Amino acid sequence: MRRYLLLLLAALLAAGAVFLPGQLSQWGDQVLLDEPHITREAEREGFAESVQLTVAEKLLLMRSGTLERLYLSGEQSGGVTLNAASDSAGLYVEAWVSETPESFDQASDQKWRERLAAVQTEVRTLQALGALPALWGSDSELELSDCGQVLYIDRATQMSFQVYSVSLSCAPYSLELTVDLQSGRVLSFSLVWRQSEELNWGLRGASGFGTAWRDYWGLDSVGGSWYNEYNRSILEDTVKQVRKNGDYNANGQIPFSYNAQPLNVPLINWAYGGREYYALLWNR
Repeated sequence: MRRYLLLLLAALLAAGAVFLPGQLSQWGDQVLLDEPHITREAEREGFAESVQLTVAEKLLLMRSGTLERLYLSGEQSGGVTLNAASDSAGLYVEAWVSETPESFDQASDQKWRERLAAVQTEVRTLQALGALPALWGSDSELELSDCGQVLYIDRATQMSFQVYSVSLSCAPYSLELTVDLQSGRVLSFSLVWRQSEELNWGLRGASGFGTAWRDYWGLDSVGGSWYNEYNRSILEDTVKQVRKNGDYNANGQIPFSYNAQPLNVPLINWAYGGREYYALLWNR
């Protein structure tokens, strides 16, 4: 009898060695999916970029309304001053000129220096393409008023990606950018200015705005009538509309497509003439 019990125990142990690790792994994976845990930086980025999505695919997910946001800890900042420099193409960030916040350790300091250097290239590119208006001059001193990092998760597809945001300001403009961490591409912006002058889009106005973002994001097409009078007015005539109609808000959109899927990106402005507060929002 004892022999049979020993044989039965050996069989159970063998079965457990084969099946139990797989079951435990499955249970562990389910827990992670049901309740995401934020881990160290390298682990976070590995999880977020486990599926390599194109910029266009991330934009489709952002506009789908199914994404959840997780704000990653240790990524908030404020009060950092920067120098801005520019050439004929526009703005770029040159250097830090004041002490970083106490919350920044040496690694964080270096990380945000690198990100700001990358943002400088993107802003210059967007201005050269006609996707952003001209903003600051070479003697402008910019303040990094805020920065942070977000993990987007789509529960339905289990896809995820990370973005970071930076807010740069120097009177009369403030520019907040959302940037794809993997590609470095700008995904959205909010531009606020506090003077009663229209944005400077150059000699062609904002006529290249839609095609510029199509090419920059790697989309297939932009609607042929995107530069209609309504959208043109949002981009070019904010101050004029306030003078004519008083405080107002206009909500437009520009239609794109990618892999036969429509992508309608909101284009919005807010204007309060009495307070000299004007805002242009793209993909917000």
